[in-house]
Amino acid sequence: MINFIDKNNKLNEIKNTLTVTYPRTVNILLGHYPYPDIIHNFILDIKNNLNLNMQNYTNVKGGMTNWCYFLDKDNFKNFFTFLINKHQTTHPKLFEYFLERHQVTNAWGNEIKQNDSLNYHTHPCWHGILYLTKGCDLYLPELNIKITPEPGDYYIFPPEVVHGFDKNKGENNRYSLIFNIEQTNEFNFTKKLKEKNERQNS
Repeated sequence: MINFIDKNNKLNEIKNTLTVTYPRTVNILLGHYPYPDIIHNFILDIKNNLNLNMQNYTNVKGGMTNWCYFLDKDNFKNFFTFLINKHQTTHPKLFEYFLERHQVTNAWGNEIKQNDSLNYHTHPCWHGILYLTKGCDLYLPELNIKITPEPGDYYIFPPEVVHGFDKNKGENNRYSLIFNIEQTNEFNFTKKLKEKNERQNS
């Protein structure tokens, strides 16, 4: 769920897109992944594959897997195939642009315990987050938006959107899966998934 903190913000949600018009116009793709068994498996995967060398080394002041841990995992490929199938209908031009010119380059998991934090930062590329549990809110200070996570909710942000939070004040750990979508000229993962899906449906 997204909450506006500034009264100047205007909500325009059409076809799984949130458009924020103040202080600048930003389009955020959003939706819900309705597969709790896969969500549960993602959580177990993160718990069992935390890289202790990564803790407090990045903007995540908590636990995380290796950057590319989920790239080759079937569950992540199933999730991304879901995104392609859904948003090719709602955002055909944008996802055609993704499929032809971009690939998923990183996909990792975060474990945020009580008092852990996330430094405010940006990504230079399109990037997404799939929430696996409830937990601390994600704050987007430039846009005056606060995201309250629900299991299965996902958001895909354009480049250079500042986000983070100061501290997890709750007692429960928050788990999430994050991925970057970067421009490339190579034959890519997302295009391959699309072609595989088309063959299966033909």
